[in-house]
Amino acid sequence: MPEKNLDTALDLKLKGNELFKKTEFEGALDLYNQAIHSCPPHRMSELGIMHQNRAATFERMEKLELAIEDCNASLKCNNRYGKALERRSKVLQKLASKLGGGDENLQKKVDQLTLALEDMSMCCQLSGYRQDLITFTDQLLQELGSAEAILTVKTRTPSLPSGHNIQQYFTSFTKEPFLNDDEGEGPYFQAKKHYKQGEFDKIIPCCDEEIEQKKPSALEAKLTKATFQVLSKQHSEAMIGLSEVISEAGEKTNLKVNALIKRGALHIQRCIDPVKDPALALADFDLALSLDGSSADVYMNRGQVKLLLDKFQEAMEDLNAACRLSPDFALAQVQKLYTDFLAGQGTNDQEKIKTAMSEFEAAIERFPDCVEAYALYAKVLQERNDLDTAEKMYIKGMDLNPKNSNLIVHLALLRLQRNGDVDSAVTAINKAIEMDEKNEYAYETLGQIEIQREKYAEAVEHFNKAIPLVNTELEMAHLFGLRDSARAKMIAKKRLTEIPSGMSDMGLD
Repeated sequence: MPEKNLDTALDLKLKGNELFKKTEFEGALDLYNQAIHSCPPHRMSELGIMHQNRAATFERMEKLELAIEDCNASLKCNNRYGKALERRSKVLQKLASKLGGGDENLQKKVDQLTLALEDMSMCCQLSGYRQDLITFTDQLLQELGSAEAILTVKTRTPSLPSGHNIQQYFTSFTKEPFLNDDEGEGPYFQAKKHYKQGEFDKIIPCCDEEIEQKKPSALEAKLTKATFQVLSKQHSEAMIGLSEVISEAGEKTNLKVNALIKRGALHIQRCIDPVKDPALALADFDLALSLDGSSADVYMNRGQVKLLLDKFQEAMEDLNAACRLSPDFALAQVQKLYTDFLAGQGTNDQEKIKTAMSEFEAAIERFPDCVEAYALYAKVLQERNDLDTAEKMYIKGMDLNPKNSNLIVHLALLRLQRNGDVDSAVTAINKAIEMDEKNEYAYETLGQIEIQREKYAEAVEHFNKAIPLVNTELEMAHLFGLRDSARAKMIAKKRLTEIPSGMSDMGLD
């Protein structure tokens, strides 16, 4: 066995570097092999560099598993070696991108991306938050959050949101079949009574009974069941139910239009294919309009979907149409005004902003019972830094609907903006959660606050509570990204407290 000699090893490494720069990877690999074998084992820092260089060579040769092994060896020599952390993170991301479908591969992808994110978080703390590292970290968070959301959606337990959110959902419709004044006997009409009494968990069983017994309101029951499956995040089941209603509606145009609106929105919510789903959604809205061209509900809901699709001008046209067709449709009116304000703000059109704010004041006078009017006007005022008036609007909304815990969170954030009192904001938001333990917005807000305070464990806990409560896979992926970012920072912080490896190199040969 040749004698270990540091000078020989360093010379071989330098020669390997020259060949690497010339993209002569086979030759570079041979020289790095020799350098590693020649390096005295106690020279851990130098060995760490040699393993990292060989990992770079393996990566360029697309031998990714071997590159990971060398990154591991490099970090064993020097657990604070930024280049090795960065390389292992990027190689893990490449390995994850090569995995196929299936739950097993998806879980493996999550595991690889999680380690990649932890490495990159530690690398950023060691090397500084360079723009290229931040960009790569954002990419990791998107890929990891999306994979986790896909896995979670497959196994999530059906759960209805709070009663307030259920009632808020139905405000998007002026003609909701389930909430009309029809009366009768049978399970379906019992479901309507359960709704009025706030017994929302009893609605689907009543609908099932109406459907199974083939009673006169079976189709209405099927539509209602699918609606509550949307609300309880059973998207696949809801899609089947809504499609059956559309197919079976016949002359019941009102049921078909309502089902098309809900299916159109559902295509966006479940987001299986980011290209096909928007097309399917808009096709459903177009079909609904062909059946009832004067439906304010279609225009209102299509406008909201187009906002999500960044079709801002088209969304404004739809909301304007909804307002024109149904002047008393309070939610459409205030959503249209808020969109007008955003349009003015986006182009710095002060006249348009002034008009929107003036019309908001008129809308509050016209729709004094519309909580959304106070909430959206408060957001506008907050954007304009009129915090005192915004606070009054939030309080008026809370007086009108004391069960709206979102308003408590908005008010807490406004006061935090004004006085910087984080503890008071946290206390207020916790009160919102006491009021509505299913308020995902409150949990997300607390998580964001705890990240700012570098209380990463607490942030992770809050995001974990929010994740099961959100309705869409996209929202879930966003929350997983926030949770994973906090967790990676927490793990990196802990790793940095460990005793540095490679301390024995400090002595002389």
